[in-house]
Amino acid sequence: MMSVMTDQILVTDTDHRRLRAAIRALRHHRRCGAYLNALERELRRAKVVPWWEIPEDTVTMNSRVRIHDLDEDERFICNIVYPEQAGYQEDDVSVLSPLGTAILGSRVGDVVRCPTPWGTREVKIEKLFYQPEAAGDLHL
Repeated sequence: MMSVMTDQILVTDTDHRRLRAAIRALRHHRRCGAYLNALERELRRAKVVPWWEIPEDTVTMNSRVRIHDLDEDERFICNIVYPEQAGYQEDDVSVLSPLGTAILGSRVGDVVRCPTPWGTREVKIEKLFYQPEAAGDLHL
C-alpha cells in the first residue's frame, strides 16, 4: 500500500536546530539560495518532536534509506547528511539536495514528490536500514 505525503513531516528537535543553524551559516552563499528556501519551507511544515518521540520508520538526518524511483522503476540506497558531510561517501545525499529535502521527515511507505531539472519525480521510501535515534546514536 502506498501513501502520499500529507502536509506535515516529523523532524527531531536536534535535527531542526542543526538544520536552522546550517541555513543561517549558508545564507550568504548565492548559489545555495533556492535549496535553502526549499529546506526552510519543509522545516516550517514540520512537526518538531524530541528524539525519543520520533517513530523508528521516519527518515531523520544521517539515516540510511532505500528509495524506489517510481518513474524510472529504479531502487537505490542513500544516506541523508548535512551539507558539510556530503561527498565523503558515494551514496551520501545532502539534505539541501532536492531528494534530501523531499525525503526528510517522511516515513517508510510514503511516496514523495521530488523536483528535478526534468520535472517532478515520485519516489517511495521503501526501507530504513539505519536511523540514529532508533540506534541510540544521539551524537550524530
